[in-house]
Amino acid sequence: MRPAHPSHHHHAARHLPRPQQRLGSVQEWWVYGAGAGLALSGLGWLVCHYLLHPPGPGPNPLEVWWLRLHGLALLVFLTVLGSVLPTHVRLGWRHHMNRTSGSLVLGVAGLLALSGYGLYYLVDDDLREWTGFVHWIAGLAAIVLLVTHVVLGRKRRD
Repeated sequence: MRPAHPSHHHHAARHLPRPQQRLGSVQEWWVYGAGAGLALSGLGWLVCHYLLHPPGPGPNPLEVWWLRLHGLALLVFLTVLGSVLPTHVRLGWRHHMNRTSGSLVLGVAGLLALSGYGLYYLVDDDLREWTGFVHWIAGLAAIVLLVTHVVLGRKRRD
C-alpha cells in the first residue's frame, strides 16, 4: 500500500489536539529566576542612576554593583534561553502556539543582547547614551512581554 501524500499528513496534523507546551518545573524556575535577576538588577541600576544621586560629583557607588549583578544574571539567562530553544520554542513554533508573543520575547531578548554588548564596548558617548536608552526601554518591555507570554500560555492550557 502506498503512503498518503505528505500534504495529507500535514493537513491532518492540524486537527490533532495541541500538545502541552509547559516547561518542566526546574526549567520554569530557572527561566523565572534568571528573568527576575535581570529585571531586578536592571531596575536597581535605573533607580540608582536616575533617582539616587549621591552628594558631590560622580555616580552612585551602588551602580557598579547593580551592573555586575546584571552581567551575572545575563550569563544565567542566556544559558536558560539556550535550553528552551530546542524544545519549548521549536515545538511551540511547529504547533502554532503563542507565536506572536514568543517571537516578541525572542526579538526583544536579541535586541537586549545587542544593545548590552554595545553598552559594554561602545566608546562614542552620544551613541552610548542612545544605546542605553534603547536598552532600558527594551528591558522594561521585556518584563511585560515575558509575563504576557506566560499568561497567554497558561490561558491556552486551561
